[in-house]
Formats: sequence, structure tokens, C-alpha cells
Amino acid sequence: MSMSASRARSNALWTILSDALDIPRSLYEQAVARHKSFGRWLCRPGSALADFGPRVHAQGGFRYGTVVKPIHTDAEYDLDNVVVLEKLHAVSLTQADLKQRFGAEMAEYAAAHGMQPPTEKKRCWRLQYRDEVGFHLDSLPCVPAGAAIQETLRRARVPESWATRAVAITDQRHPQYLVITQDWFTSNPRGFARWFESRASLGRDAALLEQIRMGTVEPVPAYEWKTPLQRCIQILKRHRDVHFVRAPTLAPISMIITNLAAQAYQGETDVSDALLGIVRRMPNFVRAAAPFVPNPTHPAEDYADKWAHDARLPQNFSAWHQQALADVERLSEPLAHIESADIERRFRVPLMAADASRLALGAPAVAVAPAPRIVSAPAPWGGVTPRRP
Repeated sequence: MSMSASRARSNALWTILSDALDIPRSLYEQAVARHKSFGRWLCRPGSALADFGPRVHAQGGFRYGTVVKPIHTDAEYDLDNVVVLEKLHAVSLTQADLKQRFGAEMAEYAAAHGMQPPTEKKRCWRLQYRDEVGFHLDSLPCVPAGAAIQETLRRARVPESWATRAVAITDQRHPQYLVITQDWFTSNPRGFARWFESRASLGRDAALLEQIRMGTVEPVPAYEWKTPLQRCIQILKRHRDVHFVRAPTLAPISMIITNLAAQAYQGETDVSDALLGIVRRMPNFVRAAAPFVPNPTHPAEDYADKWAHDARLPQNFSAWHQQALADVERLSEPLAHIESADIERRFRVPLMAADASRLALGAPAVAVAPAPRIVSAPAPWGGVTPRRP
């Protein structure tokens, strides 16, 4: 096999795999509809929050276009949004007051739609959908961050358009949770979403981007782009899910993978080149001390904040990354003999006969995956969660 043919096979392999992992467009559209429905509820006449200018912003994999099909058929998809009360300020009420008002509105929404009451989490409220597709929505109430926080971000060289999107969030663990104060925990999920889209855009067609800028082509949501970065994140998330299939609560959270992959991406246009480069460079963006994996649009915010409290968690991340690197490099080797079972074992994706033939893969072989090296840890992490009976 020539070098060019081998490279084409490698790129085709990862593209086919990411296509198999992707969810139908209808699920993305369903997620968007649910965010909009809740937003309309908060703005309706009679809403206790309508006067505060609530704005719902989707976050997470459904915003970024990086959701993957769950391994287990009875799993739930995570929906995430932040609800910014644009006309409210932290000094107007306590975090607890805002959280309870928000929870009351969500409870009324649930009752009006025949759903179970929401469950309160440390920062957000969780709403459980029970229909043809398993979803749960985590919704975080927040207010715009104060001028001091925005100025701090500017001094940290965060661009203005991202710094102004920072928010102050409710969190039961805050020492002044019950006190009126401007000293709230802050975050910047909206800024991160814009930053991620800017990174993914590196892999989009330059002519198309210019047409969008000139207004001759309608922009499409990020979940429809299917850039090399998005595909690579889907592949890495599935590799993680398989690696931790016997201990899913110990897996590195998706935001860590998404953050590091986006930082490591250098605009490669082939999925194969992008994946190799991303996996090799990801460790370069993990810091030796907290914040270990900072939000690029809020450098004090650490997506790996739990690592400071349990050394086993970064060990698990490192072990997974080493395995991912080994697997990606081996499956991308020019002269590697790859069996269909190699793909199915690492990614739990059965390849169609036509795909195996197109990729010139060997016939499926019986193989047993070695047990991953996982350091036990008690705290549950995010990700797709199997339903419990």
C-alpha cells in the first residue's frame, strides 16, 4: 500500500468511525426545542423571573456538536444550559434566594408538562424527561459577572467578546450562599462555547466562512459543522467510554477532553492528521498545579478541580490518555494490519462489511481487550449515565 493510499485509508477509517458515533440530527433539534420551550416558560406572563430578563444558553456536547451515541441502549443523554438573568445583579439577593426562585419556576414547568419535579444539585436543577429518548436537563441559574471580574479577565488577555460573557453562579458550597454579597463563584460557559467554536472553525472551508461573513450564506448551528475537531472529540469520548466501561464513574469528564482537544487542534483538515496531532499534544495543556485544565475564557476556572482533592483522578486521566495515544498511533500506522475486531474492541462500533472492504481491513477475529488500568475513586463524574431500575 502506497503512503498516499495508506493516509487515505486512515482518514476514511476515522471519518467512518465518527459518522457511526454521531447521533441523528433530529436529536440535536429535539434538544434545541427543549431549551427554547423552557426559555419561553421563564419569559411567560406570570413568571416570577420574567422581569429579570432570563436568557437560556445551551451548553455541552449538544451545543458543540460532539455528542456520541451511548454504549448502553438504556442510557440517558445530558442536556446542559445556563439561564442568565440579564437584569439581575449579585447584590440584589442571595444565591439561595435565586436558586429557590429558579427551582420553583422549573417545578411549575415540570408540572405543566406532566413531568416529575426537578431535583436540586449543588449548582443547578435537574429535570428528567421521560419519553421516547432518555434526556435529563441540568439548568444553571446565574447573573452577569460584575465589572471587577470582567476587568480581571481582560488583564488575563481574554478577548472582550468572551470576557463580557462571564457569569456569577449559584453554588451551595459557597461560604456566603445565604448572604447578600457580590462575592459569588464565577464561570464563563458562554465564553467557552464561543472560544470552542472559534477553534472548530479552523477546520471549516475558508470560502464558506467568507460567504457567511458577507451574508451570502446562512450560518448553521455548530452541531451541524462536523469539523475535524468535532469528529476527533467524538472519537476520544467513545474511546474513554470503552476504556472505563466497567467503571464509568471514574472516567475523565467530557469538558476536560473537549478543552484539551480544542487547545491541541491546529486546524488540520484531515481527521486522521487532526486526531494524531491532538492526542500527541493534549498533555502540553495540562498544568502541573491547579488550575490543571483552565477554561481559556476564565483562567481561574478549573475543569479538573476535583484532581486537587484526589490524586487518583489525574492518574486515571493519564492512564487513559496513554492507551488512547497507543491505539490511535497503531491504527494510523501506514503498514499496520488492522482487523475489524480491533476497531470494535476499542470503540464498540461494528463496521459494516462495505466499510471493512473499503478500508481493506482483515476479517473479524476473536480478541479479548485487556482490562484498563483504573485507579479506584469514589466520586461520580459526568457523562452519559445508565438508567437505574
